[in-house]
Parts: sequence; structure tokens; C-alpha cells
Amino acid sequence: MTPTIKVNDAAPLRNVAAFMTLMNRMVDRDLDLPGLAVFYGRSGWGKTKAGMMAAVRHRAIYVECGKFTTAKDLMTLILEELGVENPRGSISRMLWQAIELMAAERRPLIVDEAHFIAVKGFVDLLREISDKATATVILIGEEKLPADLEAHERVHNRVLEWLPAVPCDASDFKLLAATRCRGLEIAPDLADSILQDTKGNTRRIVINLSKAQQAAQLKGVTRVDLAAFGGRDAIEREHNHRVRA
Repeated sequence: MTPTIKVNDAAPLRNVAAFMTLMNRMVDRDLDLPGLAVFYGRSGWGKTKAGMMAAVRHRAIYVECGKFTTAKDLMTLILEELGVENPRGSISRMLWQAIELMAAERRPLIVDEAHFIAVKGFVDLLREISDKATATVILIGEEKLPADLEAHERVHNRVLEWLPAVPCDASDFKLLAATRCRGLEIAPDLADSILQDTKGNTRRIVINLSKAQQAAQLKGVTRVDLAAFGGRDAIEREHNHRVRA
């Protein structure tokens, strides 16, 4: 479903800025070049928010895959976002309908949680859409996405840009705190501890900022330090994570 968020509502974090730049490059590329790009990184690093913001700005088609997404599901989602009511027909027929519409509308396609379909043969449908409609197609997924795509050579060798997401740094944290905790000061000791213990995971940082707001409301203060927060044991931490081989 096409996102309806307001672009200016989200903090301009590094991943957001990087994805916007990627989208601009892909949309403005020489059409003789491939139209596929991949944005990948660990869960919770803000990839989806970056994709949603870019989708709004560029009127992109935005679809999200799941563990049980099939080829028919994927084509149905894309056609629905292109305005087709109750898409029907064979996968091949739906594919050509999507290609015709995307070639006419010149809209980019963003496929989120693409790691769920990268291991399936029908991921090549996205390569066909990109090639035959000369459309920008950006896949967003977890850090294993590039490795999974290696098994599908026709897709892998058509990727023009590979963009790794990055964890939040101190500047990102300040932006998040400014937008999430208006009127509340996060003391340096608490900010440093949250950033370190979450390993820069955007989602967990936001959770901790919400907890800081709750602590401030309970104590009736406008500044929360590590002690007021409840110490480091109160911080929602990033768990150990290993990439699947």
C-alpha cells in the first residue's frame, strides 16, 4: 500500500538521506543502464522509513513482501498499486500488464522486505519489469539480501547500485531526540549509553526515547540523565545478531 506519511515528519537521518540520493540517481540514470538497486542492512536500522519517505516524494509504487508471498501475490500487489481493481489472469499476463502500466506512468517501484522473495525464483519478475519498462526498481531487505540474490544471476548482474544501510551515530541520535522528545533534554550520559547499548538500532533508540519521556513525566522533569532513566539495566538493548551463511 502506498505510504501516506508526511516527508517532513521524520528526522533526516543518514539512511534517509542516502536512500533519497540513491532514488534520485536511479530515476535520473541513463536509461541504457540497468534499473535495479538494492538497499540492505540489519533489522531496525530505519530502511523502511527511508523507503516510505522516498516513495512519497517520488510517487513510487511501494509494496511489502512477507514470508509466504507468492509470485501471484507480488504481481497482485504491484497491479493494485498501479490502480488495477481486482487483478486477474496468469502471472505472465499480470506481468505484461504491470510492464505496460509502469512504462506509461514512469513511476519507480520499491519492494520492501525483499529478502523474503530473494530466495525464490520469481524474484526475476522484478528484473523483467525493470528491463522491459526501463523502470527504477529498488529492493529493500536485511543484510543477507545481496548474498541471496547471488543465486539468481540474471537479477544480481542487473543491479546498478548496492547501498548498505548504516546504524545511527551521535548526529542521528540528536535528530531523533529532537523530533521524538520535544521539550525534553536527554543528558549526555544517557544518550551515550543508549547509543552504545542499542548498537545504533533506530527502532530500539526510539523505544528508549519513549521510555525517557515516560520517566520525565513521572518525575516532573525536563531533563533525564542515566540515573533518572533507571540506569543501564533499564535500556532496551540490541541483541546479538549473526548473518545467515
